[in-house]
Amino acid sequence: MKKRSKDCAICNTAFDTMYRIQHKNPKTWVFVCKTCLVKVKKDNPLYTYGGTWKR
Repeated sequence: MKKRSKDCAICNTAFDTMYRIQHKNPKTWVFVCKTCLVKVKKDNPLYTYGGTWKR
């Protein structure tokens, strides 16, 4: 089975587990890695979680 990955919208590094979030205006859905997720969600009133994508 082929291993799939996506690039993080913030750090542009490929990961096989990503988090779908909205974190700034305009509110568009992006995929981010766990490290970037922790950074953008802290004290961010625009943060919305939209699910986890796994390979």
